[in-house]
Amino acid sequence: MPRKKDSSKTPIKRKAIKKSPIKKTPSKKTPSKKLSSKKTASKNTPLKKNRRKKSAAKGKRKSLIKTLLFSKYSISAFFISICLFSLYLIYLNIVITEKMSGRIWSLPSHVYARPLEIYNDKRITVDDLVYELNLLDYKRVSNRPAHPGEYRILNDTHFEIISRDAVFWDGKRKSRGLRVSINAGHIQGLYELYSDKTITLFRFEAVRISGIYPVKKQERQLIKLEDIPDELILALLAVEDKRFYNHSGVDAKSILRAVLANIMAGKTVQGGSTLTQQLIKNLFLSSDRTLLRKINEAFMALLLEVNYDKSVILETYINEVYLGQNGAQQIHGFELASHFYFARPLTELRRDQMALLVGLVKGPSWYSPRKHKKRATQRRNQVLKLMFQEGIISSAQLKKYSAQSLGLAARPRYSGNRFPAIVDLVKRQLRQDYNDDDLKSSGLKIFTSVDPLIQRQAEASVRRMLPILERQKDATSALQTSVIVASSQQGEIQAMVSDKNPDFPGFNRSLDAVRQTGSLIKPAIYLTALQQPEKYTLASLLDDSPLHLKTAKDELWSPKNYDNKFSGPVTLSQSLILSRNVPTVRLGLDVGLADISATLKNLGISRDVPSYPSMTLGAFNLSPLDVANMYQTFAADGFHVPLKIIREVLTRDGVPLKRYPLEPQKTLDEKTVFLVNYVLHQVTQTGTAKSLAKNISVKLAGKTGTTDDLRDSWFAGFSEDQLAVVWIGRDDNSSTGLTGSSGALRLWTDLMKKLPLSSLSLNPPQGVEMAWVDSETGALSDKNCQGAVELPFIQGSVPTEKVECKTGGLLYQIKRLFN
Repeated sequence: MPRKKDSSKTPIKRKAIKKSPIKKTPSKKTPSKKLSSKKTASKNTPLKKNRRKKSAAKGKRKSLIKTLLFSKYSISAFFISICLFSLYLIYLNIVITEKMSGRIWSLPSHVYARPLEIYNDKRITVDDLVYELNLLDYKRVSNRPAHPGEYRILNDTHFEIISRDAVFWDGKRKSRGLRVSINAGHIQGLYELYSDKTITLFRFEAVRISGIYPVKKQERQLIKLEDIPDELILALLAVEDKRFYNHSGVDAKSILRAVLANIMAGKTVQGGSTLTQQLIKNLFLSSDRTLLRKINEAFMALLLEVNYDKSVILETYINEVYLGQNGAQQIHGFELASHFYFARPLTELRRDQMALLVGLVKGPSWYSPRKHKKRATQRRNQVLKLMFQEGIISSAQLKKYSAQSLGLAARPRYSGNRFPAIVDLVKRQLRQDYNDDDLKSSGLKIFTSVDPLIQRQAEASVRRMLPILERQKDATSALQTSVIVASSQQGEIQAMVSDKNPDFPGFNRSLDAVRQTGSLIKPAIYLTALQQPEKYTLASLLDDSPLHLKTAKDELWSPKNYDNKFSGPVTLSQSLILSRNVPTVRLGLDVGLADISATLKNLGISRDVPSYPSMTLGAFNLSPLDVANMYQTFAADGFHVPLKIIREVLTRDGVPLKRYPLEPQKTLDEKTVFLVNYVLHQVTQTGTAKSLAKNISVKLAGKTGTTDDLRDSWFAGFSEDQLAVVWIGRDDNSSTGLTGSSGALRLWTDLMKKLPLSSLSLNPPQGVEMAWVDSETGALSDKNCQGAVELPFIQGSVPTEKVECKTGGLLYQIKRLFN
């Protein structure tokens, strides 16, 4: 509206308005009247002129105001402003309703380990069970446990546990009490906590090992309003918005009260924003303190209250509010904050702990209980006083809770990512079925085959053994490693380490370090040959004498054995046991490089394999995961199961979404695979991995691998139920100074001797028979003959020629008996 103009100012010039003259009838006046009129006019002329001027100016001002207010332009501008403002409100309303009715938050997906299953006679130590319970953030108590997530140990062998609720692929499980007795590394009793009823099988909830986060790296765990303790809601409203249920989004009384308090204090001591306004700021606006932002906040708060019930607004606020920081991850919502600060769900908190969380709303960084204990305690006690004033707690409770320590967990139940190499593999396998946006914003629950107990041992072995194996003090690059452990029959990866520092989330050597494999490839060559039983058996003689070959570049290649010696004729089995290079090259060239490549494909190698003679000695690159895939097929008797780590995916509400079942494919004849596995077992008894026989009592099979100049040290081996591959090398591809036996095998042994392994089954399958042959000539022999060895043969391929038996005398027979 135009301001009123001062009469002293120059009036606005306007064009004169032409009017038609009005004719008047002249009237006669007496002279006396005319004279009187002239005299009066002469007396009042200055006053009348002044009045006329003021009256004219006032009239002009009124005319100007009316013109401005009621001109067609002014009216149009007014209606346009009203329309624009209405459109803006409609736009704000659309923004609010789209957000609130859709996906309010980008919820990170969470990755979980396998749920620990326990049953009678399961192999597990007391230390293992304690470690698993600690990963699950169970609290050890001295008295009998009374709440979910508590346990106690009696006489170092008996556990009393109350589990938490859990969600699995096949449904939900409620909290349950149980008693577990462990003796000599086995479970000897599994019962209900309050009775002698036997439990056949019990599954703990799965350990969470990682999150897959959106760009802002916000973390939250949603909780429904009906599951939130009343005391926390009452405390929150008492502190942040007492009139929450009495205003429509903006509270004029609160704003006025805050203004007066701030004026009296001379600084900002109180805010007038309602919970609804705070929610609007957090969800839609920036934290800039500008007038425009405050105006938008007020209008949007009113619109939010128009569209949604108070309960929806309150629940959203409780899940949205920022309450702390854990490294790069932002902690949002009271449920996650409860896990972060107290390592327990919101429903299990004491009232003083709830008061601390409510107090953090004012300033999570300023009142951080882990960084500023004194401030946090004072803030908590302020909230407790407000709770007392509002009748939420009694005076006795106020005194009791104010004297309590903060009760923070030693470490947050919510923590950063564990096992970075594993999480990287999980992401890669998930991308085959989900896009990045879904993984980072849909809140998926991803259950894997990761075994934290095996992962723990793998990490410990890496940390212990690599410093011992580092022989070169002046090395330009540190020793690095990859360790992969999998279930040999199911093809599920259970543990993975890809760095000398297992917690470092850098280069994933298990997946991306493609290196030459050396002798690890040899079993595939011997397997190819044994697929022709009419031509090759384990007793066939190979030529271990100097060999010279011309390459494609017309260069001479002369392969050598590791000991730079030649042994002449050697049986096929002995050549593999002792890892002889020259007879292996001759054998590979004889069976054909193309056939060897086909065998590698059947073993699970998906990379292209070069067709040149040196490939028979592993002169091509594979990753540790490739090698693990290859040896899994040997371990599973010719059934290839592509190694996987994901078991199932659930929605954030626990609804099954996708399962990754076991999909074995029979790619090789089990009889031929058994022949190779039999020899690989002999490798661990008398061959390049014979140290295993002294360190691990169960039957194993495996193969060492060493590349030129000792750049790479490999060992791949398996028991009946476990497969493990170890690589040791340097990132700059310089020498390690280690062979497969002196490097990778030692790390493999250190790890596997700590795991509960089942002995490898060496029972011949149907169609395979055992026979005693002479280890030098390969001809038939007898059990008691000197130099005789028992070997498996595919039926119809047993040697027919028999060698003369040499007993070797009494001393030889005694030694043979004890061996």
